[in-house]
Amino acid sequence: MKTDINSKFLSIYLPLALFILSFVWKFAYINQRDLCLDEPFTVFNAQKSIGEILRIPAEGEPNPPLFMFLLHFWIKLFGVSTLSVRFLPLLFNSITILFLYYTGKRFFGLWTGIIGSGLFMLSGYHFFHGLEARTYALLSLTTASSLYFFFQFVQNSRSSRAITGLVVSNIIMVYSHYFGWFVVLSQIIASFVYIRSLKMFFRLMIPPLATLAGFLPMIPLVIRQFGISSKGTWLDPPGPHEFTDQLYHFLNHREVYRVLIYILAAGFLFSLFMLFRKKKKKPDPGILVLLLWWIVPYTIMFYVSSRIPVFNSRYVLFNTIGLFLTIGAFTDYLYQGNRYLKPLAALILLSFMFIHLKILPVNFGHREWKNSVEFVKKHENESSIIILFPKWSDYMFSYHYDRRIFEDHSNFNEMLAKKRIFSVWGIQHVRSIMAANPGKRIIYLQDGEANPGENVFGLLDSVYQQTESQLYPEMLNIRVYEPRPKTDLP
Repeated sequence: MKTDINSKFLSIYLPLALFILSFVWKFAYINQRDLCLDEPFTVFNAQKSIGEILRIPAEGEPNPPLFMFLLHFWIKLFGVSTLSVRFLPLLFNSITILFLYYTGKRFFGLWTGIIGSGLFMLSGYHFFHGLEARTYALLSLTTASSLYFFFQFVQNSRSSRAITGLVVSNIIMVYSHYFGWFVVLSQIIASFVYIRSLKMFFRLMIPPLATLAGFLPMIPLVIRQFGISSKGTWLDPPGPHEFTDQLYHFLNHREVYRVLIYILAAGFLFSLFMLFRKKKKKPDPGILVLLLWWIVPYTIMFYVSSRIPVFNSRYVLFNTIGLFLTIGAFTDYLYQGNRYLKPLAALILLSFMFIHLKILPVNFGHREWKNSVEFVKKHENESSIIILFPKWSDYMFSYHYDRRIFEDHSNFNEMLAKKRIFSVWGIQHVRSIMAANPGKRIIYLQDGEANPGENVFGLLDSVYQQTESQLYPEMLNIRVYEPRPKTDLP
């Protein structure tokens, strides 16, 4: 019996089930990882006034302000708990599944939608960033919605719903992250797949031009940020193998990549057989659009990174939207003509994705800040001072140490000082704090490596007596020092 692709089950109940399954599954892990890395910085600044948030990009923040802007109002309603601030990206992540499913189902075939949304739901990267209070879940969502409305628009360029959805998606996308412009570039290139006349060319250029018009206020900041990034970023240039290695990570493991190659190779042979029997339809040009949607940004970002390193998992993550749908569309097309091979191929691929899914592994974006802060609290007393390195670790520390300090953004530094908590830029800053606080117990917490050529632990060991130490995963290193008796001083 032939499946009715427009049935209520496939149009409403199945995508709704995918949304609920993804949301509930990931929600169960929302508090598993301590709020850390860039999350506290984002949450801290989202508490500020709208005017202050809008000024942040001009003060050195490399991302546009939209996510902080949205989080600002969310915090007003629900507070700054870990559950609260991660709920919003989780919602974005779950909605993305709907756009992937409907893009595949409506424009290519049911199994394109199932495979595309299934790969997304089982992606370890998206599991992590869907539970991170940062902008990357929003960037993936708008990349997916932009793709959906692009296909709607090229099917009917007079549709006000399609052009409005596309322009709004684009503007939200480029205001969520500057790398959204790579997607707009892909749109422009993909438009040439459908252009048949000069009139059609002008109509298809309306969304990119409207996006540019909506982004005009940010252009001076983009130019400024490009100038800063051209002098170097916090990343190293990618090695020659990272182009393919990142694809392995997108699919959770190298073995899943191999399985995918086997599935596509078998599908190619099946297609040749069906072509020989004259039962093969021509491929949809939309498959080329899906390919362009991710291969153009991905390749540009890789080669640009030799000079301006940006090839990092979180930055290239949005490319998985096009990649997952490309995989689904190729599988759907290659196995066309057989009602059993498509679901079998999907089952095998998604099963391997699930087998190799590692949910929030401790070796990826993990910091034990709660335990670190408890260790500090256990050893602090009225005569102790706390020194934090690097400077920006004060956001992470204060969030877990005393939420009242974290939430009082206007008096943040003053409240830290009252608690004798000092965040430092480097060893000279440590020296000045030591000089201003003679005879104090020092609790020194270092997140990561020290500045090149600066051995703060060595400095403290030469002047103080180490009494306690604790090392947590991902290099959270804490040591407690007592003043040496005067007779012990070197």
